[in-house]
Amino acid sequence: MGVSIQTGGLLPCWGAADTFRMIREAGFDGIDWGIDEGWDRSVIQQGKFSPCVFEKPLPEVHAYYREQLAGIEKNGLIIYQAHAPFPPYVKDFPELTDYAIGIYRQCIRFCDTLGIGRLVIHGVSRTLDDPGQTKETVEALNLRLYRSLIPVLRETRITVCLENLFTRYGRQIIEGACADPREAAALLDRLNQEAGRECFGFCLDTGHLNILGKNQEEYILALGERIKAVHLHDNWGDDDRHLAPYAGNIRWREVIGALRAAGYRGNLNFETHQQVSLSRVDREMVSVWLRTIRETGRVFEGWMVQG
Repeated sequence: MGVSIQTGGLLPCWGAADTFRMIREAGFDGIDWGIDEGWDRSVIQQGKFSPCVFEKPLPEVHAYYREQLAGIEKNGLIIYQAHAPFPPYVKDFPELTDYAIGIYRQCIRFCDTLGIGRLVIHGVSRTLDDPGQTKETVEALNLRLYRSLIPVLRETRITVCLENLFTRYGRQIIEGACADPREAAALLDRLNQEAGRECFGFCLDTGHLNILGKNQEEYILALGERIKAVHLHDNWGDDDRHLAPYAGNIRWREVIGALRAAGYRGNLNFETHQQVSLSRVDREMVSVWLRTIRETGRVFEGWMVQG
């Protein structure tokens, strides 16, 4: 099964050499590789194009990530999954979606050359400040976004994972893409039927479910074996805090029990980057939290096997 952690919160603070050494020393088997920094999200969200490494030919993309790949290999870490740049849609910036599709196609090719089996790609979420959006227009955008990836997916061994999201308007938080489990399951089934094989799966994000007050067990069981990856992290239902399990109010034995019942066979991946970020904890505590998160993963592994 394996226990992994997302590289976000670590790479920006420590650099490649120290990040992957610390992850290995904490005992993790591998990583969820954050290649979402391939473009500058703050520029994209202002409605402007940001130069992106995935615009370039594959040899140049490999060169860009050479240091990180060397650190991953040196420390014997498995890249269980990667996370593509986001968002693919911004209000009053309709050109972004077509641009993002091109970026995602190259992300898929890049991951395939490295033998990474799963790539998380966020869908489009409805926002309250965009009067041109309706549920129907957002559904159509998501269908176009993911459909456009089918030709390149058929040529590779990659499974693109959709993720349950929330969206924010001021202090108000509302459901985003794939927040409804039955709609998410229907979309996945439709895409895979059109692709002719299983090109799409699901990445379950426990923190996002908790923010929206979703029943974790019901959601997990509704998606069932479509779940191919997980982002395990905690919060208090008020914000996307990306904390370690038990630092919030999620009932973890129920979550792991539901994953077991759903037949989940992937790795246990922690998206706990705020728990290990130097913006939140002192340097001396980063390794302590990494070991704690890794040990939590071992306990969860036991629950997955024994119940």
